Formats: sequence, structure tokens, C-alpha cells
Amino acid sequence: MSAYTPIATLLIAFLLFNSCDDSVTGTDDPNAELPRELSVTEKLLIEADQEFSYEIFRNTVVFDDEEENVIISPLSISKALSMALNGARGETYEEMRETLHLHTMDKEEINQAFKSLIELLTELDPSVTLQIANSVWHELSLPVKEDFLERLSDHYGATVQELDFLDPASVDVINDWVRENTEGLIETIIDEIPPEMVMYLINALYFKGDWLRPFDTDDTRPGDFRLEDGNTVRVDMMNQESRFATYFSDEVQMIELPYGDSLFSMTVLMPNDPETSIDRFVEEKITAENLNNWRSNLSVGSRDVILQLPKFELEYEIEYNDILKAMGMELAFDEWKADFTGIADVSPQNLYISEVKHKTFIRVDEEGTEAAAVTSVGIGITSMPPSIIVDRPFVFIIHERESGANLFMGKVKNPAI
Repeated sequence: MSAYTPIATLLIAFLLFNSCDDSVTGTDDPNAELPRELSVTEKLLIEADQEFSYEIFRNTVVFDDEEENVIISPLSISKALSMALNGARGETYEEMRETLHLHTMDKEEINQAFKSLIELLTELDPSVTLQIANSVWHELSLPVKEDFLERLSDHYGATVQELDFLDPASVDVINDWVRENTEGLIETIIDEIPPEMVMYLINALYFKGDWLRPFDTDDTRPGDFRLEDGNTVRVDMMNQESRFATYFSDEVQMIELPYGDSLFSMTVLMPNDPETSIDRFVEEKITAENLNNWRSNLSVGSRDVILQLPKFELEYEIEYNDILKAMGMELAFDEWKADFTGIADVSPQNLYISEVKHKTFIRVDEEGTEAAAVTSVGIGITSMPPSIIVDRPFVFIIHERESGANLFMGKVKNPAI
């Protein structure tokens, strides 16, 4: 953790999809519009992602309430889970689709919308770097269905590789891929491969954007940052006077900081009442409806805005099993009830989601923002239940359990006689 970890006011800085709504840019830059019209399915996907983004963010903050700083990438989480969705069947599929708020779309629409929208996002602004990579790693012995791998390769551009999960070197192979696709900001996603694991579906996301209006390093100086317990800490505070889109109400103070050509931006929000805790603000106010309403009221005034913003750097990691179960995705984690027969047929064993791990990193300074996220969906296989096959001579005893009295005892060498 950096010295600037108390920066709890910037928790939702990296909700990337929300910067894709071209109806509200919150900037005075005339270039802030998408190069093409969004398709119907892309719009449905964005609506679903917004609902999922705010719901999983609120649940994360509530679940991890002892953590001072939280940063997640809803886009990374939803992409990794959507890859797993391609292998889900029956009620498992329906629960996952509902949790991701994708219930208005079928599987083909989801896949195609992700493919076209990611292509648009990654090519949107030449002055902003957005890299999104996906991969599938599976145990050599797992008979993975070709159509499952083809869908992930075609629609998600996923790298597919077989590995010997019993070989400790496989951990390094997967982590090397993570490191390479996050420009070294995240070095590992797994420490070891548990014996039940047979597949990893991994999304890696890297973002680097320079401010449209950079901060002058000469204007950065130490300042007090007030903590919720009444104490203060000293941080490096960046300073700038410029034209920014802002919105103030009884609920919120809000400013939009654009990157590059203004299509990507950082939204900074604080409760208007300084006595309102940031956790309560997130839990009660950070919703898709509120954000859409607040963004629609952003305006650039005729006068410059005085902005003070702390430099900060932080990293975060969490396992999402319990949170996703609480959001309605229970069957996928059930060892025997999960249905991932779209990935492979392993009867009488069963495939299920063993873990969903998420790691993030962000650095904000005078030039801009650099951030990365990795989401790993680990697919496990159930152990064979212990079995006793009585196919040789045996003894039987019929007894009363409380007293221990044996009523019948016998030996069977040939049950066919």
C-alpha cells in the first residue's frame, strides 16, 4: 500500500463502461462523442453492465467494510464471468445471466455485443491506452468441448492453452501472462493450483490515460486530508484552476476529469454532507439511476474551477465467491448442482466455479492515470465420492446401536448359494 491509501473519495474512478454513454459527456470538448452509433445489443450490454457495476461495487464495499480503500473493475469481472457463462447450462446459466443483469439478451447477443463493444473501446482514443486480454488455461486431462473454446476464441479473443496443472511451473506460466497483459502492474493472480482445479478463465485489463488538462508538478504541495475519525494525514495534493464539468446538489459534489480526447474520464464524487460516511454514501447513493441523473446535470460554467486532488497509488484484491452468491449466483458454486456441461462432460464428476479472484492497481498523478485489473474464474472438478464395492467375501452385523447388542452376525463368502 502507498502512503496515500486514505483516499476513499475516489473509489469509483475506474467504472469504464459508464464513460461510454455519448448522451452525457460532461465536458466542453466538442470531440467528446463516439465515432459510430451503438447497436441495440451494445446499448443493452451497457445498461446491464451499469446495473451490475454499481451493485457489485456496493456489495464489495459492504462486504469488505474494514478495508479503507477499494478499487474494482466491473468490466473485468463481467467479462471473466461471461466467458464462464458460455459453458453454463440450465438453472446455472439463468442465475449467472440474471446476476450479470444480462437476462434481456441471449448467449449469442451477449458474446457479439462484448466483441464489438470491446473493439470500439480499445480503438476509441489514440491518446488513451486500453488493453483487454482474455485467456483459457485447462488441465491436459480435461476433455474441453471444442465449441466452447471456439466461442471464447472468436468472441473474446481468448488465448487457449493446455497445461499440466500438477507441474508447479504452470503457476509461473499463468502469472507471466497476467504480468505481460497488465504491463507489470499486477504480477500474480494465483499462488498455487489447488488439486480440484481444472480450468482458469482469466481477464486482464490495462488502462493508461493522460489528463486532457495535466496538473503542473510545481503546483503539487503537501496538504491535509481529513479522515472520517477526525484525524488528518499529509498527502501530496495536486492543484489546478481550469474549466471542468461539475454538479452540486444536496446529495453530492461531483467533478468530471477527462482524459485524452475526452471520451474517457474520471468521475470524482463526495457526499455533499461531510458528516456522511463514504461507505454509507456508496451503499445508499451509488446507483445507475443516480449516476445517470447526476451526469445529465453536469455543466461547464463560465469561470474556472479550483481543483485540489491528492496523488495516490493503491492496490486491492478480493475473492468474490460469497458476494456473487449473495447477488443470486449460487448454483454455479455448488459442487454437485452446478451445470457447466457446456465446458466438458466429466460424469460422474461435476464442474463448478471454485473461486473468483480479482486484483486491481491504480496510480493517479499529475500526468494522468495508470490502472490494471485481473479477474480469474477457477473451474474445479468434484472429487469422486468414496465408494465401497462389495464384490468379495464380507461380514455383516445387525446390532442395536444404543446398547451395542449384536442381534445377528454373519459371513458371506458366496452370496449366490
